[in-house]
Amino acid sequence: MALSAVCMAAAIGMNVHLPPSDTLDLAKELGGQWIRIDFNWDIGEPQKGKYDWSAFDTVLDAAKARNLKVFATIGYTPQWASQGNTKGDGFNNDVPDAAAYKAFVLAAAQRYADGRVAAWGTWNEPNLGDFFEGTKQQWIDNAFVPAVDAIKQGCPSCILVGPELATIGDKYAEYLEAALAARGSDLDAVSWHIYASFPEDDTQAGVSKDSFYNKLDAHRVLKVGNTVVWQGPLSVREVLVAKGFSNLPVWVTETGREAIVSNTAELETQRKYVERVMQAQNKRTWWQKTFIYELSEEHPNGMWPDIHWGLALRTHDPDGSYADNWQRKPAFDELAACITASPASGGQGGGGGAAGSPSGGGSSGGGTAGTGGVAGGAGAASGGSAGGGTGGAGGSGSTSNGTTPSEDEGGCGCRVPRANPPGAWASLLGALAFFARRRRR
Repeated sequence: MALSAVCMAAAIGMNVHLPPSDTLDLAKELGGQWIRIDFNWDIGEPQKGKYDWSAFDTVLDAAKARNLKVFATIGYTPQWASQGNTKGDGFNNDVPDAAAYKAFVLAAAQRYADGRVAAWGTWNEPNLGDFFEGTKQQWIDNAFVPAVDAIKQGCPSCILVGPELATIGDKYAEYLEAALAARGSDLDAVSWHIYASFPEDDTQAGVSKDSFYNKLDAHRVLKVGNTVVWQGPLSVREVLVAKGFSNLPVWVTETGREAIVSNTAELETQRKYVERVMQAQNKRTWWQKTFIYELSEEHPNGMWPDIHWGLALRTHDPDGSYADNWQRKPAFDELAACITASPASGGQGGGGGAAGSPSGGGSSGGGTAGTGGVAGGAGAASGGSAGGGTGGAGGSGSTSNGTTPSEDEGGCGCRVPRANPPGAWASLLGALAFFARRRRR
């Protein structure tokens, strides 16, 4: 059985962090053409001027061998480049030395300009303190602008994607506006993270909390009669239209739902969520790519059992045959079937229509579909204030303000120290121990 949607392989990717090679075999089996990896500065340059590309070479060479396109999100401060650990929660979310960060990004972009990295993303979720503890202006000056300039210089042919924002809280539209003002003309796509519910499945989505669509193309507005009494932050599409960047495509580079393999209700919720995402993307020409969070739960033999975002659960250590190392969830099986059943390629469609009306039921977008493409973008119904998400490695060991948000509100992608797992892949995860993280959204 396949999802009730069109699932274009070129428009679908998976978050995989820095995985063992059999995880990339799983990605190849699924059928999407893209993966998103963590390209962490504190791994690549643990000491000033001393680069260690080995972890990235391993993954990128393996991805190339499987014809997977790589989107790499680059960031996270090594201790030597920190401008001060003001939160006292570790160095990786510290404001970096701008010149040092730019030099590392330039070196990375130049090294992998041979095609092993097809797209670069700027610092992950800088609007969350767990990932960047500085101010919005410090992010622009010390992280966003240096990264954009270095990527443009180091790999002019690479796709440049940013600003990798989480749709949590009430400031994400302001961060996007700041990024567009600083370097919007240099971006090839805008990246956006959404974990909010769909109103088709959640009666409170778009009413008492933000729906997926409120984060995407029509923000939530509350009225008493004809009087507006409250408005949420603008959606990504609304900001792009308002600031003159309506032709800039959107990549949703994190979205998903948790599901425990033994919980049939959660498995169906996850499957339905992926289906809703694909259906929504089909209707919006300006929404170009989706990266599901995430492909796999990398905790064999029951380790880290609190992580359930994957579309598959690892059951065995990597070995000579990858296929029996996983328990695939229904969302994996049906997305794979949908990709197989969908056209191999097609037009991206006509230019996206205008964003829906912010005051209510979102007007439909214009735009005509290209040959084999999808229809023009539609607006969305009004609704909700939650949504969002986190991703990538790094960040602090506690959630913002010391609280654990609900799934719709997003939460902490912070790393938690873990014991190294046994088995054939212990050496890889030993070197990258902090990628074992707890996800709370």
